[in-house]
Amino acid sequence: MRRLPAVAHRVRGRPRPLPEAGGAGVPQAGGAPSRRVHAVRSGFVAVAGRPNVGKSTLVNALCGGKVAIVSDKPQTTRRRIAGLANGDGWQLVLVDLPGFQRPRDPMTERMQRTVDAALEDVDAVLFVLPVDEHVGGGDRFIAERVFTGERPVVIALNKVDRVKPAAIAAQIQVVAQLGDFHALHPVSALESEGIVPLRDELVSLLPDGPTY
Repeated sequence: MRRLPAVAHRVRGRPRPLPEAGGAGVPQAGGAPSRRVHAVRSGFVAVAGRPNVGKSTLVNALCGGKVAIVSDKPQTTRRRIAGLANGDGWQLVLVDLPGFQRPRDPMTERMQRTVDAALEDVDAVLFVLPVDEHVGGGDRFIAERVFTGERPVVIALNKVDRVKPAAIAAQIQVVAQLGDFHALHPVSALESEGIVPLRDELVSLLPDGPTY
């Protein structure tokens, strides 16, 4: 397995640290289970990105497989739930955004209002970008919508299995200019590289709350 570049952070408010195994919180995949869980860290993360950047594959990797969500709780029925990941003392609900595009007619205006409403109702945003394509107008439009300062944005620079380390480093420099991100993780959803650190980053941003 290749050695990925270090995770980039640009953090204003530090998230709560992940407790070590044996305490309440998130263990590494395959690590020892927590013995003292005082509260469940749970919440919603919106998955943003244009088509064909690997969002579905990344969601499946974060959840450990394709997951069907069945819940009658209002918090889930009003959202487009893409996946659910559970750990010892935490639950991560991934919300699929219906699509980003500049409003051109009443239909696309309604779609954009749906996106904006979904963003208001999550704890963090996972912005997925491909490492092997140039940052384009569609990516910049999404960046305008998600980098509002109202919630932390974690960037997943996906498909690192397709390029060499130098190309990854160069793309990180470009993507870092899109907005004030919380963290940037180079990952390969297809090869499951960098998935556990990304998942733990997202969980660290969730509040204490109920499971769904």
